[in-house]
Amino acid sequence: MYCFNHHDRPAIGTCKECCKGLCTECAADLGHGLACKGQHESMVETLNTIITRNASAYSAAEKGGSFILPAFLGFIGVILIGQTLYAGRGLTSFGVLLGGGFIAFGVVFLLFNRRVFGPRKR
Repeated sequence: MYCFNHHDRPAIGTCKECCKGLCTECAADLGHGLACKGQHESMVETLNTIITRNASAYSAAEKGGSFILPAFLGFIGVILIGQTLYAGRGLTSFGVLLGGGFIAFGVVFLLFNRRVFGPRKR
């Protein structure tokens, strides 16, 4: 592969933004990827920041963050059912159905998270 701008020079890599081949004169080495010098450096830095933040968020979710929302949904469901039963409205009221829906959605969300992130590691 040859440089996109200098067709007689071999490329040392490709720009992480536009994927064009770059020679040593055209490439800006950012330490975590190459960019077209003076053109795509800021975009490649932005891409690398996004990738780093997403990796951090995914890592946090793997460590148990994926359990928080299902637990919250289940808690809200139990509170709604309890409040409805405490008020004496019976098992056929809207509050019990809504609470059951929250619990069911929490269970579905928990199963989805376990499938995506795998079983919780201790």
